[in-house]
Amino acid sequence: MKLKSYGYKVCYKTQGSNKWKVYLVTNTYELARWHVRWYERDPPKHLKCVVWDIFPIQTMSEYKVRWRGCPF
Repeated sequence: MKLKSYGYKVCYKTQGSNKWKVYLVTNTYELARWHVRWYERDPPKHLKCVVWDIFPIQTMSEYKVRWRGCPF
């Protein structure tokens, strides 16, 4: 059974840490993959030696929290 996804979170964690931090939220998996490939190739200046991963947003309540304050 496929789980319903409301979007995707691009998350990172520093090496040696167990806590994932959300970096950005996208609507499609393809866009999330594109961001991960981009950040692995050219990481942001303040994030060195991090591991990137993609997690689905599976509940409507999490979706509302993640998109709250979206500038567009």
